[in-house]
Amino acid sequence: MSGRRILAIAGRILRQFRHDPRSVALIFVVPVMVMALVGYLVGDSGKEPLPVAIADQDSGTAGPVAIGATLAGALERQAGVEMQDARDAEEAERRVHDGEAAGAIVIPAGLTQSLLEGQPAQITVIVGGIEPGLDDRVIGAVRLGMVEVIAAAAESGAALPQVSVERVPLAGGAELSTLDYYAPALVVVFGFLFTFMLTSVAFLRERSTGTLERLMASPASRLDLLLGYLLGFIGFAMIQALVILGYAVWILGVHIAGPPWLVLLTLVILVIGVVNLGIALSFYARNELQVVQFIPLIFVPQIFLGGLFWPVQTLWTPLRLLSQVFPVTHAVVTLREVMVGGAAVAEVAERLLALVAFAVAMLLLGLLALRSQRA
Repeated sequence: MSGRRILAIAGRILRQFRHDPRSVALIFVVPVMVMALVGYLVGDSGKEPLPVAIADQDSGTAGPVAIGATLAGALERQAGVEMQDARDAEEAERRVHDGEAAGAIVIPAGLTQSLLEGQPAQITVIVGGIEPGLDDRVIGAVRLGMVEVIAAAAESGAALPQVSVERVPLAGGAELSTLDYYAPALVVVFGFLFTFMLTSVAFLRERSTGTLERLMASPASRLDLLLGYLLGFIGFAMIQALVILGYAVWILGVHIAGPPWLVLLTLVILVIGVVNLGIALSFYARNELQVVQFIPLIFVPQIFLGGLFWPVQTLWTPLRLLSQVFPVTHAVVTLREVMVGGAAVAEVAERLLALVAFAVAMLLLGLLALRSQRA
């Protein structure tokens, strides 16, 4: 063992990075970006409050206790909740269905009187039913508010019986498992990651071996080359996506409430866009290391801001707008609405158009990158 030779090898590696400013920049930029996102998302500062509708039909009593008004006041004081008044239960449900509210609370008439008479009572909480993280936050806020209601009643000398909170989802159901709710996001994430890795590394190999240069010397146009590579890579990428989806459905027993062809259409559009993205970014990488470094730069923000772990509705407004640029956001919402909510094509058409726009934009980016390569 020679210390001189060991130091010489280590020095060569350091000099190699010194002459590769792109890798050095990624080494410093990516960790800072990831930690900044984690610090924001895990911390409690800067979060947008959840809009929650409330239909208070409780008239209260002549005494100091009014369950409906006390619960509404308790929710108003919670930092993560923004209350909306609704005329009745129908309007509250409509707001949840249209996405104007993350959840809705329906307080029945005569609730206070029933509780003061010692009778059990129930509050209905309407949620979307396709995003567990969002629904749990709404339910948690209501339960926390009920703790304050019970404490206020105790201070006034009234002993209230247990008040149950009924969760009423507009989609999904009690028969669905946790995996059924999270499977749409997992299918999108794994499909995106594997497709990007396959395409970017394989196309980089085409460039490094000189195959691309020889093809560009042929009569084929730039569009011919790009579409040819696109069709070739899509075949393997779709096989990967179908394996992921097939294993989830037939082996893990994941439920699909909507039309299966719509799930496949969503994956096809997503894969086309990701293949184009991998081809375009591979032009800006000189080796496999730089391709790997692109993965956290492209992938991690979409994981954190795409609604997989934290509801998009609670993100800071600029980040929420940024999340609408990411294809993962639209693909996850689409598959959740189809696989869990049983949505038809008309209900997810806007999301599908966003995925199509992403695919077209990446195709144009690949053409520009190919033009610069040829020049």
